[in-house]
Amino acid sequence: MTGRREAGLSRRTVLIGGAAAWTLALAGCAPARTERIALACGEPGGAYLQFGELLGAALEDRSGVALELRVTHGSGENLEMLARGDVDLALSLADSANETAASHDFTAIGRVYQNYLQCLVRDAGDIRSFADLAGRRVSIGAPGSGSTRTTRRLLEATGRASGSGAPAATELELSAALTALAAGDIDALFWSGGIPTPEITDVAAVTPLRVIDLGDVVAPLRAAYPQEYLDARIPAGVYGTEGSTATIGISNLLMCRADLARDAARALVDVLVDDARRLVPTGSVGLQYLALDTLIDTGEVPLHRDARARYRERYR
Repeated sequence: MTGRREAGLSRRTVLIGGAAAWTLALAGCAPARTERIALACGEPGGAYLQFGELLGAALEDRSGVALELRVTHGSGENLEMLARGDVDLALSLADSANETAASHDFTAIGRVYQNYLQCLVRDAGDIRSFADLAGRRVSIGAPGSGSTRTTRRLLEATGRASGSGAPAATELELSAALTALAAGDIDALFWSGGIPTPEITDVAAVTPLRVIDLGDVVAPLRAAYPQEYLDARIPAGVYGTEGSTATIGISNLLMCRADLARDAARALVDVLVDDARRLVPTGSVGLQYLALDTLIDTGEVPLHRDARARYRERYR
């Protein structure tokens, strides 16, 4: 059994222990071996990589499949790798996935959790609102990341992509952006991830940060993209904040190609359903899906047909 349905298309053969093991036709044959499934994740310190590590541990315990994690810049790069066949699975923000799913025959295993678009500034600075970002040096996310895509859409929807109201945008990985923010080399950064993001928490303990309220700019973004963004709040206490902060929620999908092997898709569904609690990073306070009614709600991206069949079997 291979990671794709057509023989020879991939060397990443998926042999899921037990039900997916090859039958030993001759006595004395070596036992079936477990291959790896490759998952494109995200940056160190981010929720994608945390989730990938937890998913890999649960999948190997339950099915004997080893999940090979690829460190990337996020959604855009992940989907490119999936399209090329460099990986079998990819984590992606829904807005990025929706733009590419149809043209690449992408499907989803499920809607796994929610990201939060976070705009952070130094607490000692004078930036108090989204409007104050005009003309300031702002990292909008790593090149090819979902953060960059969502932030660019936000700037366009609010009329701040160009002109006097636009920030001076740059694209930095999270670690580099946090270093630059603490040093005063940039004035703000955008990051789409879980809450709290540990790397941000570490910096905030040394350089107090403020989370900018995005409540007044959610409406134009949702008007431009009504199916992709949600009203969300970052709870009080995250990064040392005193009150909750309005922001923008974006669903995350566990993506695959339509030719992902049947048993791989079914094993992943079982892990998402049965090991949901194991897949929530320690200390996370954000909204986690991993329940039937939300797992199967993948929006414009269709569920992989074998994943859909498995959900039906599990919840008849």
